[in-house]
Amino acid sequence: MVDYSIFPLDEEIKDKLAKLEISYAFQPIFYPNGKDIYAYEALMRPKNILVMDLIEEFRAKNDLHTLEVATIFGAVQCYAKRGYHSYIAINSFPAESFTAEEQAVFDEFYADVLGDKGIIEILEYTALDIDKWQSKKNSINRSRFNIALDDFGTGYSNFHYLYNLKPDCIKVDRGLMKNALANQYENMLLKHMIDMAHSVGVKMCIEGIETQEELDKILEMGCDYIQGYYFSKPLPFNEIEEYLKKKRK
Repeated sequence: MVDYSIFPLDEEIKDKLAKLEISYAFQPIFYPNGKDIYAYEALMRPKNILVMDLIEEFRAKNDLHTLEVATIFGAVQCYAKRGYHSYIAINSFPAESFTAEEQAVFDEFYADVLGDKGIIEILEYTALDIDKWQSKKNSINRSRFNIALDDFGTGYSNFHYLYNLKPDCIKVDRGLMKNALANQYENMLLKHMIDMAHSVGVKMCIEGIETQEELDKILEMGCDYIQGYYFSKPLPFNEIEEYLKKKRK
């Protein structure tokens, strides 16, 4: 479980964090060769509750900010314990950002640990608040992190987000990917989307790849990164390397 007691944060939010029982699984994001790891995506695993139910619980209390702090501090704490140097992708709400105090504490603990290896994956769960996003973007830029737009093609995650967030990477969710592989029209749209992203310097990651057939078709489109159960399921950090070694034998 994440130990939030070590962080000198405001007492009110520390009390809230102390009640959370959270650990993290990590799912690798690969380069197109399917062997070299580009980044590890940190996925929250709360105890005795599904993560979406936890998000709904805090959304109902108008307190997604607490989960934002819990996610970023917790994910990096788990990552740092393993001493890895690959990028870490951290899920984040589009309308939430650190306070100045929280940012200072995060920098004190983890700026040297991460360097520029952070990727903030903007979720599609809540609508975009432009003013809050600008504050968040300023913090991301100061940390020299990359921005990824998660689950493109679902929920709020669409071209409005793409225009306002100006991400470094777009992650295409499994639903859109499956439709594109089953339908020629959507196949052409996805291929053009990848080409368009590349034309403005944006990388493309295809999520949810589960079969060799899906992989072969996606690679033909020229994506930059790939992710899915075909390569690795989400695992604790201390199990990922051993899992991949066994799988490649």
